[in-house]
Amino acid sequence: MNKQLIIGLQGLQLTEQERLWLKERPPLGVILFARNIDSPEQVKALLDDVRVCTGADTWAAIDEEGGRVNRIPWTPFNCRLHPAEYGAMCLEDAGAAIQAVYEDNLKTGLALKALGFTHNCAPDLDLFHAEGHAIIGKRAYSNRVEIVAALGDACLRGLIDAGIEGVGKHFPGHGRANADSHVAVPEVTAPRDTILKEADTFARLIACDLEHVMTAHVIYSDVENCVATLSPYWLQEVLRGRLGFKGKIWSDDLCMKGVGEDVPHAVREAKRAGCDILLVCQPEGVAEVYRSMETGALV
Repeated sequence: MNKQLIIGLQGLQLTEQERLWLKERPPLGVILFARNIDSPEQVKALLDDVRVCTGADTWAAIDEEGGRVNRIPWTPFNCRLHPAEYGAMCLEDAGAAIQAVYEDNLKTGLALKALGFTHNCAPDLDLFHAEGHAIIGKRAYSNRVEIVAALGDACLRGLIDAGIEGVGKHFPGHGRANADSHVAVPEVTAPRDTILKEADTFARLIACDLEHVMTAHVIYSDVENCVATLSPYWLQEVLRGRLGFKGKIWSDDLCMKGVGEDVPHAVREAKRAGCDILLVCQPEGVAEVYRSMETGALV
């Protein structure tokens, strides 16, 4: 179980408890947030310290989408355009927009690599829907599949060329959702065929180089009363079967209210549904999961 976990850390340095967990039950990786970031030297030291405990191959992830999803408060991270701005640019000059997204993500990826990161949770492959909750909003490149796919591909290529793995999100699509899955359980009422058609943004990148896909904590009520993260239908039948995805399926953060209040239960159910990577971002949730592993409740 622990080798499927990517965990959040409490602060700028490892606590003694974190150090013990990392040594005794090393996770697959860690993910950093603004609470873990103060300076380039501190970030490098933190990730080095993690790998002293866990091994040199430990993954280090972050959310640096650009625009308002920004964790690192210095250049080139804190002055990037919103994805939607590139989408608007694409309507005027598609070639220039694609090149700009590629160059932006190449620069970002090289800077992440220099800090010790291995994965960036981008591109966002959701479609923009004006009626959807603002949690996506300008994070989406466009409301058109072909634009999201083209710019998402440019983002992915830039990251890969910098030596960073990209994670496409949030499958099968979060743009229509009526709530923020951090604090509630969102629902999409659109017909299944509409959701599948819009999930073509993922299908197009899977046909190229997309090796990592993150799930959506969203119920698609025309199909079932279960969020996609915990759904064998969406992960096995659609993502694996219909779309032919052979890479790693990441859960979104299993501490979010979109998957309930019980983090160890969410971890078990996400694993059962087919998630390869179990993302547990909040320190309180990490503590619950590690306690559950120590008692044998999670194996």
